[in-house]
Amino acid sequence: MDVTTLLTTLFTTLLSGGGVASFMQYKQNKRAKELENDKTASEQWRALYEEQTKTVQSLREKLQETRENLGKEKQQTLMCRFYVCEKLDCTDREPPHAEIMKEFKQLSQK
Repeated sequence: MDVTTLLTTLFTTLLSGGGVASFMQYKQNKRAKELENDKTASEQWRALYEEQTKTVQSLREKLQETRENLGKEKQQTLMCRFYVCEKLDCTDREPPHAEIMKEFKQLSQK
């Protein structure tokens, strides 16, 4: 076989549809793979977003619980200060009622 026969055969094969069809099939396969990669990436981002949303929600719940505990502790501290006597060396009891009651009412209203 000479060069002319090979070129003629190759050219005929490409023009008869076999080469064009394989080229079109290659483009379609490439696009299908790109779409599959995009779909996989999208699913991974969605899973990551859902995981982060759950994490943020649990942290918000912990923060709310901590705030509630802090409020209870402040209230207990104020009640303890309410009953503390300012005179330590005598039997007369003088707790600082007025100041503590103001603080207690302010805390209760929040």
